[in-house]
Amino acid sequence: MPSDEAAKHQEQKYYERLDISVLSIAKIKDLIKSDIKETINAWEKGRDVQKQCWHVVGPAGVGKTEICYQIAEELTNELKKLFDIIMVKAPVLSRDDFIIPFPVTNGGHTSFKMLYSDFVPKKEDSYGIFVIDEFSRGDHTLQQLLWQVQNEYSVHRFNFPKGWFVISIDNPDDSEYTMDTMEDAAGLRRQLHIYTEVSPIDFLNYAIKMEFHPYIVEYIQTHPEYLYDFQAQKVGSVYANPASYEKLSDHLWKMELNGGIDFNVVEQKASGLLNTHMTRMFIEFAREKKDINPKDIFNNLPAIKPAIEELKKKNNNAKLGELMVGFCTYMTTSMPEYKKKNLQYVEEFLLMMPIDTAAIFITQIDKFDRVTPAFKYMTKIHITLLKESKRYEKEFYDPIVECGEGKLV
Repeated sequence: MPSDEAAKHQEQKYYERLDISVLSIAKIKDLIKSDIKETINAWEKGRDVQKQCWHVVGPAGVGKTEICYQIAEELTNELKKLFDIIMVKAPVLSRDDFIIPFPVTNGGHTSFKMLYSDFVPKKEDSYGIFVIDEFSRGDHTLQQLLWQVQNEYSVHRFNFPKGWFVISIDNPDDSEYTMDTMEDAAGLRRQLHIYTEVSPIDFLNYAIKMEFHPYIVEYIQTHPEYLYDFQAQKVGSVYANPASYEKLSDHLWKMELNGGIDFNVVEQKASGLLNTHMTRMFIEFAREKKDINPKDIFNNLPAIKPAIEELKKKNNNAKLGELMVGFCTYMTTSMPEYKKKNLQYVEEFLLMMPIDTAAIFITQIDKFDRVTPAFKYMTKIHITLLKESKRYEKEFYDPIVECGEGKLV
């Protein structure tokens, strides 16, 4: 490949080079889990369909490994079959960790019997997920063996139990990561490749479900753009990501449950998880509470209205846009119960915003699948305001339609 073409090739994002779908981590989890359930159901109905090996690619720390454990746990509960999980880390293993020839003597003749490690599932009639973590960072001899696992569900001459499925997960092979990819057209053909994007909504849904520390939840609800620090990652610095925020949440809970949170200690710990710049912003948010919290828009707009008016006065449209995104993120993840007063606050807030900023309220709703609770929740608020407030219709909805945003139905 000529040097200029090679450079262009390297500059492309991995999903652009492979020309594959980009989905949220939650959507990918649902796709894989549904496919496994459909495969098993087809077998039980007499159709011997093939298993699908999935290749999930995405930034480090976005939750690729975590969803594999969630899939195994949820399938166990939903199918009433024990789904085990074997997770292998390709960068720290070799081919000999899977299979070793062992000499045996029979009638004076020496032959070799293959010994298979505990990494290989052996129990007949068992179910499980075999997860290959960072496949493209393993050495080439290991990759060759793992290609057989992904393509044939076997190691050497030993076949996996039929109920075992394979998921391979990787960081993208682009400028932000160091990979050692062995090109294999047949392997690429047999896998289903899919790329996961960073999703603050998915992170917050998970964080709320797992009861992350409120400082973490409120910080990302207010600043979803800080969930993943791509710039720091690109230059090789410590970088904020979903996994690092989960670790920081644990540190906060440990301190709170053992005498209280000392922000000097938080700074020392968080800088090694998020980097010093992100840590300063997080501590300022948690300790000094200078940022406008989207929760306050919903619960007590009059108290923060002067701060919003000040942003408008300074024509700080960037901050107003961040505030609107944060408000929508809070609403779609927390989905708080509301009374008439809360709806009045929502209406007043939207009418305060410049029309192009206010339109984010509609476009954010429109990003959700129509069957999701978040879409139904936000749509109900919108329809209620539309029916009960002529001002909302005249000063918010009609101008957005005129600007070409289209109707929300």
